[in-house]
Amino acid sequence: MSLINKMLQDLDRRQALAGATDASVAQVTAPGEAQRGGREWLWRIVAVLLTLGLGWVVWVGYQLLPKPLVTNVAVQPAPSPPAPKVTVTAPPPPPAAVAEPTPPGPVEAPPVTAPDTLRLAREIETPLRERAAGKREPPKQEPTKAPKLAAALPALPKGTVDKRDRVYSAAQTADAQFRRAAVLLNQGRLSEAEDHLAGALRADPSHAAARQTYVAMLLEQRRVEAARRLLQEALAVNAAQPAFAVALASIYTEQRDYRNALEVLDKAGPAARNAEFQAMRGAVLQRLGKHAEAVEAYQNAIRIAPQPGTTWVGLAISLETLGRRPEAAQAYRRALDAGSLAAEAREYAEARARALE
Repeated sequence: MSLINKMLQDLDRRQALAGATDASVAQVTAPGEAQRGGREWLWRIVAVLLTLGLGWVVWVGYQLLPKPLVTNVAVQPAPSPPAPKVTVTAPPPPPAAVAEPTPPGPVEAPPVTAPDTLRLAREIETPLRERAAGKREPPKQEPTKAPKLAAALPALPKGTVDKRDRVYSAAQTADAQFRRAAVLLNQGRLSEAEDHLAGALRADPSHAAARQTYVAMLLEQRRVEAARRLLQEALAVNAAQPAFAVALASIYTEQRDYRNALEVLDKAGPAARNAEFQAMRGAVLQRLGKHAEAVEAYQNAIRIAPQPGTTWVGLAISLETLGRRPEAAQAYRRALDAGSLAAEAREYAEARARALE
């Protein structure tokens, strides 16, 4: 029994020892496998990150590459031109053969062009006779007339004289300058217009329209002295120019130089048939106290053409000064009826008309 117990105890010890060794082995192997699995996942993650990083670097490098300026679409149409070269080379030979029938062509051409040149030459040389014989020109273009055309061709050099530059007269040059100045004035280009007006007067000092326009422009610009000189130059050449005389007398009147104004008007002719001239002369005579002559001048203006209210007022003042009260009252009434009076002048005319009645 003791032996059996010993054997059993030995077996129990061995089993205990075996169980202990198995547990220790299990404990040792488990941590190794866990470490091995963790390392595999780590390397997998590192590989994925490296792949992503490499792909990102490649994409960035591709974006930074210089892009071509010319696209493939723009380059593709270039090869198309060579196609027409093949088709063009074949046709040239046939036209050479067709050129043979041309000889009859030039034979018909000269009779067509030559009559026109002959007709033009004759029109330039003798326009009056050719106009009368114009009805005979349509005759048939017969080949027999060719020698006549050849004989007449030498007359062409005479016709070419008209193609030379024409030498314009002073009046034509002044008129051209004046027309250009008028266009520039309408466009508001005053300095250029002034140059052309001055050029017109240099070409022809007697060009009245250019001088009158020039004077009007200078007066609008308040350049009175320059306008006065232009008027004096015109009247020095020909004093009998009522329009220029009135303009110069107006300048003197504004400067209260009535004696020079009257001298200018008298040189132009006291009996001038110009209503504005006579009205201006009456006003100047009135300023100088020569009322009898002023009345005569005012009446001349009224007889020549209907006058504004200012002329009637001037006549009434001179009549009243001369003691011709009824006529003065009537003149004041006519001034009111004529209208075109300023408010101040109208009040004065109404007051004097009532006082004289």
